[in-house]
Amino acid sequence: MNMFQDWPEPIVRVQSLSQSNLKAIPNRYVKPLSQRPNLPSQNHHNKHNPVTAAIPIIDLGGLYTNDITLHAKTLDEISKACKEWGFFQVVNHGMSPQLMDRAKETWRDFFHLPMELKNMHANSPKTYEGYGSRLGVEKGAILDWSDYYYLHYCPLSLKDYTKWPSLSLHRREILEDYCKEMVKLCENLMSILSRNLGLQEDILQNAFGGKEESGGCLRVNYYPKCPQPELTLGLSPHSDPGGLTILLPDEQVAGLQVRGCDDAWITVEPAPHALIVNIGDQIQMLTNSIYKSIEHRVIVSPAKERLSLAFFYNPKGNIPIEPLKELVTEDSPALYSSTTYDQYRQFMRFSEDGNNSTSQKRQRTSRDTKGKKKRTATLHDLDAIECPLCFDPLTIPIFQCDNGHIACFTCLHKLKQKCATCSLKTRSRNRAMERVLELLRVPCPNVELGCSEIISFSETSTHLEICAFTQRACPFSSCDFVCFNKDLYEHSIAKHCESSIVYV
Repeated sequence: MNMFQDWPEPIVRVQSLSQSNLKAIPNRYVKPLSQRPNLPSQNHHNKHNPVTAAIPIIDLGGLYTNDITLHAKTLDEISKACKEWGFFQVVNHGMSPQLMDRAKETWRDFFHLPMELKNMHANSPKTYEGYGSRLGVEKGAILDWSDYYYLHYCPLSLKDYTKWPSLSLHRREILEDYCKEMVKLCENLMSILSRNLGLQEDILQNAFGGKEESGGCLRVNYYPKCPQPELTLGLSPHSDPGGLTILLPDEQVAGLQVRGCDDAWITVEPAPHALIVNIGDQIQMLTNSIYKSIEHRVIVSPAKERLSLAFFYNPKGNIPIEPLKELVTEDSPALYSSTTYDQYRQFMRFSEDGNNSTSQKRQRTSRDTKGKKKRTATLHDLDAIECPLCFDPLTIPIFQCDNGHIACFTCLHKLKQKCATCSLKTRSRNRAMERVLELLRVPCPNVELGCSEIISFSETSTHLEICAFTQRACPFSSCDFVCFNKDLYEHSIAKHCESSIVYV
């Protein structure tokens, strides 16, 4: 589905930059002031509420006990974490600590290989599989301070051992065993999430295409030491576009930060041999925003490298993803239109340089007109992008009540923060929808008339006012001439120069 065969500019390995003992990071990695992590004043916990600042740590052992009360308590803890945080750590999850340690050791050894050996596995934007140092394809983008290795594990049709690193048979068996255990844990969690919704335990799995068709891939993130960590990020703020993510973190160096409900960034302190679970965008859509896909980012260290293993469990690419009919009612209408994971990923694909603020992206002049037409062909079907109350294009901020009914900023004040559907207070920000709206870029409505501009959805009306291909009627009452905006001035001079009115 990806039309790009190569990266837009030569790839520079962040590890090489780090090992060169530079004192200042290149400008390509310096984030805008508003996106910098502000490390000197940032505590690992919310200083005003040190208890609620930590994401939940849940002992899954409670699910495999005869204690009915403990079993129910564990299910409730998972449910609350998915609804309130979108993130939680799990212990007693069934994976061997020895296997976890061996998997991290295997990948750490890979990243310590000579660069020429690692570059034998260099990836391309066609599939991403292999050794990489950037995600998006926008030329001149501000980049993240990280390298990575990406590979597909399932379904079998996508598994390509030629893309795996050249390792001994023993090391490959470790990676195989690790991914196999990850799939088992994902399937188990999918069942738990379904039951916590009051639905059949296989409903989310079936919505993904079933166990045989669901996708699983591994991205190993390597964050080298950074001489100026206060200026950059290992991964820019994002929510995961897939279904479910399970992260094996680096216990020696904290780096993952989750955006809290008060907009503060909360650093996750990994528990020993814990795994970090987070909800992705596809499950948020399937559950009609009952479970939350939350924005997160990664900070880097000036003194230590950091390595983490992220396993992504995703729907089959061509299956429509939309709110489950069992979760859609008159009081809780569908918040999302149907789209496939491939379509959604294609959209997110062009915003993944992680790095540029959305305002910078909007200001950037279009390049590669033909490619941009292709990349935006499915954007119109991604989401309900009009306010359901006034039907004007949604703009940030977007608000919602506790039932998930949304309202634009204008309607919020007209209704005095009271939901028009269920009368609950409308006071929370819908961050997931705001993120989609920020990144959503569409072809100009005049694309078939010749305009090649790719514009922010929320700026469509403003763009049409100045678009050279917007059709205008001649302002002279005696003239029925209609032409493009760009031709109207010449027409006025040529046909109406004798008039005392001058068209400007």
